[in-house]
Amino acid sequence: AIAGVAALFFAGSNLVPSEADSMAVLSASCAGVGFFLGFGAGAAVEAFLALSSGRGDDAWAALPIPVFLVLVMLFHVVEFAFVVFHHPQDLTFRSLMLTPVPAGGYSIAMIAALAENLLEAQLPAMPAPVIAVRHGILVAGLVLGLLGWALRALALFTAQSNFTHLVAHRKQANHVLVTEGVYKLCRHPGYLGWFVWSVSTQLVLANPFCFAAYFAVSWKFFADRIPGEEELLVDFFGEQYLAYASRVPCGIPGISW
Repeated sequence: AIAGVAALFFAGSNLVPSEADSMAVLSASCAGVGFFLGFGAGAAVEAFLALSSGRGDDAWAALPIPVFLVLVMLFHVVEFAFVVFHHPQDLTFRSLMLTPVPAGGYSIAMIAALAENLLEAQLPAMPAPVIAVRHGILVAGLVLGLLGWALRALALFTAQSNFTHLVAHRKQANHVLVTEGVYKLCRHPGYLGWFVWSVSTQLVLANPFCFAAYFAVSWKFFADRIPGEEELLVDFFGEQYLAYASRVPCGIPGISW
């Protein structure tokens, strides 16, 4: 039931104008995110407690959707908090990143993930070794998802006002090149964090088809975005950026300017 409600929430997000900035819209949207985060966290804790008490099969079966909701809603919480702290003048519904791409692409991806997981649950019981592997994949997905989310959060709050959700085509007076913290590891830690977080949500659900689709679409998105963004950064910072790029990798494999 909660998967269906979540699907309606993601679908309904597309009915809200991206530039909506009324307190009613923002409060209701944040309440929705908070509800699914709270439900996911509570259900996941309950399942983990059941695992510790020996009720393994039922607990494992109950884990994927709640853990998925926790990972997804943590992403939206951090994106919104980042705008509140560093771009308060731009605070709108877009800040929650519930509709980050046109034509409802993000909502379609979320709903497809939930649907695939529910369809897989209708399949005949799998052999014990396969089930054990799926349990390991879920745990790996949770760990990787949290690491990707944390990397994204660190990138946002390290760059502060120098990072924007929309690509900046003009250099602002206070725009500086950030090369410290996680930006010492790669040039685009925010994008790498998003990429890892995105595909990890499908490991949690053990969705083979959506995993492949999330991987391909996310990689293509950044492969299209990063080269143009780095050309702008060269325009903004010249030799300073070229020197930085020569010693620090892009981050996402197979993508480089």
